[in-house]
Amino acid sequence: MNPKIETLRSLEEFDLILRDIDSEDYQAVGFKGVKASSEFIKTAERERAKLTKKIDPQLLAQYHRIMKRYGGRVVVQVIREFCGGCYVKLPSELAVRCRTEVVACPNCGRFLFYVK
Repeated sequence: MNPKIETLRSLEEFDLILRDIDSEDYQAVGFKGVKASSEFIKTAERERAKLTKKIDPQLLAQYHRIMKRYGGRVVVQVIREFCGGCYVKLPSELAVRCRTEVVACPNCGRFLFYVK
């Protein structure tokens, strides 16, 4: 998998963790009385900051636009030449390119990755 895509996936995971910790739903699904320690939150924010420094600013801006629009699922898997986010059939050439390059879905704009 492309290292840039791996970095984007890691960034997405940190964003989702930090978002979930702050949400009221976190308490409602069974984490009552369990608060994330401030040390854990600081560590997650620090690691997230390290990741953002590794990403090209233009790519990071695109990432933030997609995250704002969809609220998650920024980097999705290609499944049998279909986008894992919007389920649109991708052109064959694009499905092949996502194995080695950072490619966005022409329909939803999410970043695509392929797993053997």
